[in-house]
Parts: sequence; C-alpha cells; structure tokens
Amino acid sequence: MLSHIEDTIRQLESYHPQLTKQQDHEDFWERTLNETKSKPLHEKVEKMDYPIKQIQAYEVSYHGFDDTPIQAYYILPKDYEGKLPCLIMFHGYLGHKNSVSHYMKWLIQGYAVLAVDCRGQGRSGDYSTYTSDEMGTWVTKGILDKEEYYYRKVFMDSVRAIDFVCSRPEIDQDRIAVMGASMGGGIALAVAGLDDRPKLAIADVPNLCDIGLAMKQKFEGSLMVVDQFLHRHPEWIERVYSTLTYFDNLNNCQNIKCRTRITAGLKDLVCPPMTIYGVYNLIQAPKSIEVFPFSGHDMAIIEHMDNTLAYVNEHL
Repeated sequence: MLSHIEDTIRQLESYHPQLTKQQDHEDFWERTLNETKSKPLHEKVEKMDYPIKQIQAYEVSYHGFDDTPIQAYYILPKDYEGKLPCLIMFHGYLGHKNSVSHYMKWLIQGYAVLAVDCRGQGRSGDYSTYTSDEMGTWVTKGILDKEEYYYRKVFMDSVRAIDFVCSRPEIDQDRIAVMGASMGGGIALAVAGLDDRPKLAIADVPNLCDIGLAMKQKFEGSLMVVDQFLHRHPEWIERVYSTLTYFDNLNNCQNIKCRTRITAGLKDLVCPPMTIYGVYNLIQAPKSIEVFPFSGHDMAIIEHMDNTLAYVNEHL
C-alpha cells in the first residue's frame, strides 16, 4: 500500500541537479559580504511593556544592507544564568514576525529569540530603489540586475541579524540557530551557506531551491509573479534566469557547514518536493530531512512541531 510513496521518495533521493553558478558567483557573494561588514550596525534596543511577565521583550532595529532599518523582536527569559543559545527566526513571504507570545515554547526552555521582519514586510521598510518594480511585489524587485535584486539585500539583512545577536553579551555565539519556513526556510539555508556562525539551520518547505525546476513545476506562490513578469517581457528571460542563479540555494548549499534539517511535503504546490531535494541532496554537512506524504505547503502538524522541539534541544 505504501509502495507508491516509497517509490516517490526513492526518486527524490536520486535527484542530483547540475549547478547553475555563473563564473563570478563566489566573487559576487564575497564582495557583497565584505560590503555588508564594512558598515556599522546602528542597533537600537527598546524594552517592551509586554503582559507575559516571565520574559524580557525588546523591540529592535538594526541597519541592513543599504542602511534600511530592519525591525525585530528580541526576547529573553526573565531569569537566566550564563550565556543563552539563540534562535533567529525568519517568516514566510507576505508574512511578519508574529506576536511575542508565538515564541513562548522556546523562551520557557531557556532560549533567546530574535524574530525578524524581512525588508518591506511586517514593520521593516525598504530604502532601496529598483529599476524593475512594475509587478508591485518583492520577488521581482530589481530582478534584472543581481546587484540590486531584492533577495541580495534580504540575505545580507539576515547575516546582520547574526551580527546583532553576536554583539549581545548574554548570547552564546557557539549556539546560534537560523530557522524559518517557506521564504524563511530559503533565507535560513542561504544564510547558513554564506555565514559559518550558525550551528544549526532548520528550513521547513524552503523556497529559493532549484529555481529553474521550481519555475517549471510551480502552480502557486511568489515565483508565479516571475512567470507573469516574463510573460510581459520575453526579451528578458535569459537575463532574469541569470540573476536568479545567484540567489538559488542550489548554488550556495555546498557551502553549508552547520547541521541542517529540512522538511518537504509531497503535495506541495508552492515549493515542490523535488526542488527541495535537489538542494538537500547536495548539502555536504550533517543533515536530515522529514517528508510528509500528504502535506502541502503547511507544516502545522503536531508531530512536526514536537520533532522540531526535540531536534533543537538535541543539537543546540
């Protein structure tokens, strides 16, 4: 009865796509990281009067890639001894950092949390200008030029989130995890591939994986806007695909050094499972994947959350 599921998983496990890196891929990211590191963080931390008295909650802003203030919640247990492990959380496309109370399952266990609003979403602004911005949504902002593409800035904003927590004296710099789902999962993988400070990366149904195949297989989600953009501008197909290679986790995942866990839903129409496996199969660091045969782009499953709690407790 389960043979069709087992056959599907075997097919996914055997999928090893070719990289699509441009010749200057590594140089581009080294230059981008150096440019990011050269600027001050300008962090601001303001205590919140939050109704849960067993925690300390702060509203944080820090300067992202182009001096855009990135907004976040920084949350600590009220009473702690020694240095704290820290979870950096990234949300999904069209989302936000949620409520402080959303993170209580981590706080009661003694973790610190930095929950980030990605630029242009939630309460974070976006100071950048984009020469290609006609679709009115982030995935196509600057898509004709890798230097100004939206996700170049998002990835660097997210590296700066690590800079922020590493600047805090109460954080154990050897026990930092990056976590997210969908876009947030794609960001977590990207950050782990660009920065060797995270000890753990958890990416649920991540996007920005094997983008060429994703463009072919997607039926829903943000990349559909790229389809619409290219429908209007077929003369830019090669240019757009070239830009996207720099932000495809397929081309950065082999640089991941930390332990990594990924999830995939076999019925996911937003981040198809083969695109996720394309990246997972190329990761060389310690790794594991959880597959949910009857789940789509939704990991709100009791067993999954319980497994995540156990996994973080074991490895962070």
